[in-house]
Amino acid sequence: MSETRIAVQPPEYFPRLSYTALIQHVDHFILADTFPYRRESFQDRSKVRSPQGWHWISIPIFGKRDGALLQEVDIKTGGRWCEKHWRSFLYNYRSTMYFEFFEASFRPFFDRTWRQLSACTCRSVEVTAELYDLHTSVTRASELEGTPDSLPEILRATTADILVVPDTCTIDRICESVDLQRVTYKHPTYRQNFEGFEPGMAAVDLVFNYGQEAQRMLAGGVEPDPYASADSSRTE
Repeated sequence: MSETRIAVQPPEYFPRLSYTALIQHVDHFILADTFPYRRESFQDRSKVRSPQGWHWISIPIFGKRDGALLQEVDIKTGGRWCEKHWRSFLYNYRSTMYFEFFEASFRPFFDRTWRQLSACTCRSVEVTAELYDLHTSVTRASELEGTPDSLPEILRATTADILVVPDTCTIDRICESVDLQRVTYKHPTYRQNFEGFEPGMAAVDLVFNYGQEAQRMLAGGVEPDPYASADSSRTE
């Protein structure tokens, strides 16, 4: 019987390649929408390629909410930010080879009125996985029994055998029945829509430029380390 691999990460707004590759690498991916919000993270912003290099697109939120639960962070619904983000993608990617092919699946995200950060970012992750045609089961932590809000609680609410984490992640403890696997992601260099190359863009950058080939390129960057148990001296 094969072992089930799980990854648990807070949602990113239109996630990067490293995040999307982690989804692709596991059997079950948990969007930890019950975790705290962190300012200056990728939870409310993403990088978009542009003729000048790249720029941020950021979701406007109410107040300084650092440390508040993601589900408690409200989005400012004025200012037409969603339309501005759509126009940014449209302006910078409409001349790519595959943007038109994916547009009907991508556009509806920007036609909604988002009021809560967790719902917005979770959906952006799901849309990205759909564009890549990933078959990983993606679940929001808020949908699990008991609405677990910590890594050990999430693991107890699932049936995974192996927890997969980025090599930069530090963990103090996991369930005794779950092994730990660290993975390294080597970012590919590829042809983008403008001169030069900028790493760390939203993962849709690759799929708009390469279409179905993007899935193979995404997988090529993941390098698993041997299974190892969590070191109790590590801190999360």
